Amino acid sequence: MHGLNFTAIDFETANSKRGSVCAVGLAKVRNGVVTETVSWLIKPPPSVGAFSPINVGVHGIRPADVRTASSWTESLHRIMDVAGGDSFVAHNASFDRSVLRGACAESGLAAPERTFHCSVALSRRLLDLDGNKLPQVARALGLGAFSHHDAGSDAAICASAVVAIAHRHALHSLDMLWPPKQSTSSAGARRYTKTRT
Repeated sequence: MHGLNFTAIDFETANSKRGSVCAVGLAKVRNGVVTETVSWLIKPPPSVGAFSPINVGVHGIRPADVRTASSWTESLHRIMDVAGGDSFVAHNASFDRSVLRGACAESGLAAPERTFHCSVALSRRLLDLDGNKLPQVARALGLGAFSHHDAGSDAAICASAVVAIAHRHALHSLDMLWPPKQSTSSAGARRYTKTRT
């Protein structure tokens, strides 16, 4: 699928604060093929670094796991290196976009301007499902089991879902998948509940 290029992104957070990022996953798509998947743990910014039992129960990441992990500053550089000039795609993009912005704010960094596309909105528009959580979308598309709330696994399955939808509906570019009015730049917010769709 020539020309379908993007980077899927997924964050996990330590608590309900948007900036409390503790993990990231990225899946790079080139010409409709997932070519690279990376993920790593992140030490949350100190101001929002406390781990909530609710969040730990969702993703299983504990304070000891991130004690020697990369800082957000280091991670942001790496994220942007992996993504290059790509737009981001995320399953419930307003959440992941707000984590990026929140972590930058807590770290005293300017948030990079980047377009985010939402695979939840895409699945609602093009798939006739009872629900649009990531496991439901993956199952409907025949993508198999994955480790939900593992950032790398979520990013990879999000990327694969978008590619599968693109093939199913013969939509060969981001503009065809998401008409311009359905894309947003790096603004907005959603609080963490990781009842993630």
